[in-house]
Amino acid sequence: MTGIELLPAGMVHAALLAGMHAVCFAEPWSARSMAEVLNMPGTEGLIAVDGGSLRPGGTAPGPAGLVLWGRVLDEAEILTIAVLPPWRRRGLGGVLLRAAMDAAATAGAASMFLEAAADNVAAVTLYGRHGFERVGLRKGYYGGIDAVTMRRHIGPVIIQP
Repeated sequence: MTGIELLPAGMVHAALLAGMHAVCFAEPWSARSMAEVLNMPGTEGLIAVDGGSLRPGGTAPGPAGLVLWGRVLDEAEILTIAVLPPWRRRGLGGVLLRAAMDAAATAGAASMFLEAAADNVAAVTLYGRHGFERVGLRKGYYGGIDAVTMRRHIGPVIIQP
């Protein structure tokens, strides 16, 4: 995606991440929650920064989206992914998702899981386009809304002799 740079998210970005999350979700994570997540072993994140090419009117650079994921042994999980409204439906969600999958696979993960609100058609469609398959349903997980659990293989298959 032209004009987008993916930068590592760190503790110093907790307030920025929380602000972006608040724009995208009805029940956003606080800066403290973001810092706690980023401090967990195996957790990584990326911030998508638009250098100006996609911004309305070509204005100054700014944040466009984020993704946080965690890995334990050979399993990874998308913890949250968000694309700010001006950058939606331009492929940025896929860029963030792919970057997280690639980084998790490089770190040794063989599969990646995620959850999405069942009524979030855009998210479920995005994940399906990127090879995620539905593996479960958590009733009422998001304040009365079901969560669709999805999984995708991302790393090498190890065959035991």
